[in-house]
Amino acid sequence: MISQEEKSKKVLLAEEKLAQAKAQLNKAKREQRAEIEKAKSHHKYMMGGAVAKYFPDCYEFDELEMNRIIACAFQTRDVKNIIELVKKERPAQEQEIEESEGAEDEEDEDGNE
Repeated sequence: MISQEEKSKKVLLAEEKLAQAKAQLNKAKREQRAEIEKAKSHHKYMMGGAVAKYFPDCYEFDELEMNRIIACAFQTRDVKNIIELVKKERPAQEQEIEESEGAEDEEDEDGNE
C-alpha cells in the first residue's frame, strides 16, 4: 500500500473532498430520516387524537380490541362512502400525487421497480 508521503497532493486533496462529501451525505440522510420520523410521529398523534375525539371510550380497550372495532367500522358502507367522498373533494394536485404513489406501490408488489 502507498504511504501518505508517497501520495500526490491531488490524491490527498481528492481523498479529503471525498471524506467531506461522505460526511455531508450522511448528515443529509440523518436529517431526512429525522424529518420522516417527525412527520410519522405527528401523523400518529393526530390519528390518536381523532380516535379519542370521536370514540372517547377508546382508552378502555386494548390494542386487539381496538383493531377489531376499527376494522369493523371501516367495513361499513357509510364509512366507505365518506372515504370516497373525501378523496373526491381533495384538490387535484393531491389526487395526482396519491395516484402516482399508488402506481409505485403496485409496481413494488409486482416486483418491478
